[in-house]
Amino acid sequence: MKEILAAIWRQNFAGAGCSRESLETELKGCVTGEFTSALAKLEDEGLIVSEGRSISLSEAGRKMIRVVVCGGVFDILHPGHAFILGEAKSMGDVLVAIVARDSTVEKRKRIPIVPEDQRVEMVGQLKPVDAAVLGYEGDPLKIIEEIGPDVIALGPDQHHNVEQMRSSLGERGLNVEVRRISEFKACELNSTRSILERIIERNYPNPQGEI
Repeated sequence: MKEILAAIWRQNFAGAGCSRESLETELKGCVTGEFTSALAKLEDEGLIVSEGRSISLSEAGRKMIRVVVCGGVFDILHPGHAFILGEAKSMGDVLVAIVARDSTVEKRKRIPIVPEDQRVEMVGQLKPVDAAVLGYEGDPLKIIEEIGPDVIALGPDQHHNVEQMRSSLGERGLNVEVRRISEFKACELNSTRSILERIIERNYPNPQGEI
């Protein structure tokens, strides 16, 4: 049942709306039992609301699933990104990746290699990610207010202070759990910096222009 509830939230969040037909298309082969009976049961229990062809979660239905958000630059994707997103997804039923805008990255780190529209598209295609959105420059909590997650997952090397973030969330009336992923995938190239340094070290592209 949670799988159906998560799919309803995901489709409505995407902005296209959710219908019985779109649910069947997405969940084909994933939901056991009679699909119509499952929807009827969810409606009888007050977990979903049907209005014409549209289906949405009731307040009780929304409380049945955990929505997790995980933010980052995601400039040059590497195994560390995949590991962190996988860990974040394990904290709930739906994972929304928040991708930093180019202007935000430029102010904090450097000019990104990959532009924001391509970064958000790439991240959205990763297996653990249910949806990928761009954040807002100057107000990181604005996108949190729009998504309304249950959990914020922070990477091990992200600069955010957990206690300060909890305090800021409380000031905005947001009841969101903040968790830091303490582990990091050990591999040779586990950061954008290490990849860029390797490219420079290998003198790519070489003077002969060979690939």
